[in-house]
Amino acid sequence: MSRFTKCLVLIVAAWVGTALLLQQASADDNAQPSDFGFPVPSPEPELPQGADAFNPPAFTTSASAPAIAEISKTADRDEVVSMTGANLDGTTSFDVFSQAPSGQEGSVISIQPLRADDTAATVLLPESLPAWSMYLVQPKRDAVGGKAFAINRTEGWWLGPDNAVPGAPISVYGRNLAKSNGTSESFIYIKPANGAGRYVIPVAVNPFKVDFKVPDLAAGSYEVWVHNGHGGRFGWSGPLALGIADQSPWAGQDRQTLDVKSFGAKGDGAADDTAAIEAALTAAASAAPATVHFPAGTYVINSVLRAPDNVRWLGDGMDATEIRLEKKTPGSMVVDANRNAQFEKLTLNANGNIESPLLWIPSVSNLRLQSMRLKAWGTPAMEAHDASGLFIDSSELIENGSFYGSSRQIFMSNNRFRITGYGESVVALWGGREFSMVGNDLANADENRDDGHGIGRFFVAQGHHGSMTNMYWGDNVSHQAAPHDCSKVDCNKGEQICFEMVGSDLKDGLKAATANTVTFSSLSASDKAGGQDLVIVGGTGAGQRRHIVSVSENTATLDKAWNVIPDSSTRFALAAAASQVAIYNNVFQGRPSYFKHDSDSTAVLLYGNVYDAVVDQNRISQMRHGMMTVALSSANGLSPYFLQYSNNTVSDSNSGLYVGTTFTDSGVAGVWGGLGNIYRKNTFTRLAHIGVEYESWGYNGADYNGTVFEGNRFTNLKFGFIDAFHLMWTYSGNFTAPSLYSSRKYNTILYKNVFDRGAALAPGSVGFKTLQPKNTWLNIGSTWTGFASGNKGPAN
Repeated sequence: MSRFTKCLVLIVAAWVGTALLLQQASADDNAQPSDFGFPVPSPEPELPQGADAFNPPAFTTSASAPAIAEISKTADRDEVVSMTGANLDGTTSFDVFSQAPSGQEGSVISIQPLRADDTAATVLLPESLPAWSMYLVQPKRDAVGGKAFAINRTEGWWLGPDNAVPGAPISVYGRNLAKSNGTSESFIYIKPANGAGRYVIPVAVNPFKVDFKVPDLAAGSYEVWVHNGHGGRFGWSGPLALGIADQSPWAGQDRQTLDVKSFGAKGDGAADDTAAIEAALTAAASAAPATVHFPAGTYVINSVLRAPDNVRWLGDGMDATEIRLEKKTPGSMVVDANRNAQFEKLTLNANGNIESPLLWIPSVSNLRLQSMRLKAWGTPAMEAHDASGLFIDSSELIENGSFYGSSRQIFMSNNRFRITGYGESVVALWGGREFSMVGNDLANADENRDDGHGIGRFFVAQGHHGSMTNMYWGDNVSHQAAPHDCSKVDCNKGEQICFEMVGSDLKDGLKAATANTVTFSSLSASDKAGGQDLVIVGGTGAGQRRHIVSVSENTATLDKAWNVIPDSSTRFALAAAASQVAIYNNVFQGRPSYFKHDSDSTAVLLYGNVYDAVVDQNRISQMRHGMMTVALSSANGLSPYFLQYSNNTVSDSNSGLYVGTTFTDSGVAGVWGGLGNIYRKNTFTRLAHIGVEYESWGYNGADYNGTVFEGNRFTNLKFGFIDAFHLMWTYSGNFTAPSLYSSRKYNTILYKNVFDRGAALAPGSVGFKTLQPKNTWLNIGSTWTGFASGNKGPAN
């Protein structure tokens, strides 16, 4: 080899080595998903076609840096993000990383907060960011940064049903599930726990629910991962556990059919068919899995029927086959359905002869009602306490409303609910989890009968059985759903989706805290089916909520680690909480009398301990209050945190938004009532009274911080944004100032809202008015037009 050749080889080798070192250095400069605690499937698949590139730099962090406790999870460029944390005020700034979908190099922009204090901060995402992408936000002070958090990252909350057979339709529920927060693209990846998987093409997509069919896979345990196309390797959410079975719980019931007439039933509407039906059901139980067929006709019974396990009741259609109870009974019409029961294509008519729910199914598993009619006029259609796997589809329930206790995996789709006897609600849930209502229709059973009305509620949640989580409403429709006669019913009702989460108490006696435990001087495990959540309602780490997994020797172990670990300044509440809720694309209608009398008719009421709830793209009309957020007595820490109301339309109503504190007269200073709540791009028109009721009551605590109103449009209303005392019962422009010590609203952001009096009466009209001098505001670009006073907005 010549000297020249040797030199050339050495130069090339040096160049290659340098290139490899540079490549390694470049790789080392990039962050990894694990740096942020973001999961990735293992083994890691190729990203779905069309997914954005996302290669953030490594974010150096320090325990002494500012820290984010909780943060808004969804925002576009030129929108405001609200957060809580530690040391977010003073000289703290925020680095925002983004990367254009085209794959060009990403960039970091440093921005200042709009408002910040020792609890909360708000930041405006720059217009220069790529549209609706994933963004990383890191708090920073003196070149020292805290942990970065993601905006618009995919969040799969739950799977339903979570056990299915190949070919069955199932759904992922969550937040930020769709590309650009739209309805066209989402990516589902299914894999065994220790192996590679496959992508599955969705059947339907929206930002909170993605439907797909279970692929043809062997029975076993699988992981479901979801990706919205943003964030590259950092954008995965999962795993959600899916059990694939080789047969459904109702398999084989169609292989053997017993005709009830072969047991002597007449079905003529006159003969007593009780004994014949009982004989058929007994025979089916012995032969189960089996079907009892009720040919077209009316089958009269005179006593309760017992539903065997693994048996289907099958008629020829709800308008063709009816089982009718002719004799009064103190109990239910059908009982003892415990496992794998089906009712299909028939009517069960209690005929006014029961005093208990028509179907008594306290602990049933895998109950399916398909194309059924339950005529339970004056009583509930069913009652379940701790059931699992309830499927009610394409049926009609005529009832006072049903109780589902702390049940889980409940799916109601395409049903007609016709409410009677001033029934409280279609569904009452006192705990439980994994609940879905899709495509249902709510109306009064008979507007011409006094007992043919309900009070307007689709759903009521209360925390008697502990915490509840993972709930979804989509594409439901209501008609004339509100109290109609206050002389006969308590008109302090009518909330169509109603969370009344009031089971909470402040908890003192902190001894120690780690990333995922908290030790108190005294702490007992909850005896409630849903357990309890531990919420930080004041001091260090405010705004965080964690579910208590277990309690041992006064130490609570939590479901996930704190982002900011509590300290001696922290105030806790032990709460029966509702969390991870999505209410999307529903049509909620009240009554034309919305302005004539004081009812509590509202589309959505989030009242007390509600966290991580999104109310999006609903169409709301004829309500006393369009949507409501309520913090209660801070003496019990009843506080809604990190709620998002976005893209909703409210029309022909008394008031648009209610945000405040109510129904109590005592509190504790230093306990936060509302944190991180956002009201974004909603439209309000033809309001008889107030656009935004920002209400205070006369007690300490339950203060709000970091509330954001942005991009909302209010037209044709007499009063725009009113901050005053007892607004819920104010019927004119004589607004009252609260006492100075009453609940306060700190760092409220008003960004690019429009308030236009329009066609509303001008005399006495008010655009903006605040009567609590301790409240603080920042207005950027919001306008008030045409009002007799208050057209300047707040002083910043």
